[in-house]
Amino acid sequence: MPQPLSLRKKVREHIASTPTFVLQKADGTIVATTSVRLPWSDNPGPFALPHLGWVATNPDYQQKGYAKQIINWVITNYVKPELQTPAVTIGTAADHPWLLSFYQSLGFKTIDIIQKPDGLRAAYLISIFDNHRTKLINDTCLRSVLSSKNL
Repeated sequence: MPQPLSLRKKVREHIASTPTFVLQKADGTIVATTSVRLPWSDNPGPFALPHLGWVATNPDYQQKGYAKQIINWVITNYVKPELQTPAVTIGTAADHPWLLSFYQSLGFKTIDIIQKPDGLRAAYLISIFDNHRTKLINDTCLRSVLSSKNL
């Protein structure tokens, strides 16, 4: 089914403005994607850290470890060496039956759960690579949630 022009335009704009990574088969089939929202961009994450987003797996390839594979690849090959950041965040629906525990299984720790205006609850998680440098980040909200969680 064709996507509305406005959705296609939003996808193109996101890909053009946000580092986006694609895991694909040799035949070009897209298997999984994720992007990294940068704190200094027009679409920053909730904290002054890189924020993983658009984590998605092609329905034909779900439950085979591809989301884990692309998240780990992006952190290991882009977030840590290229951005040299002390931590990365990710968000998800707090009440989703398995996403929160999935991200926790990858080493992310829940740092905040908020009620959104649409009635849904969002969970924010963090993976810290360097505690000392993370605590030096000039972000009042981040410092508050980290101290409340003793991270």
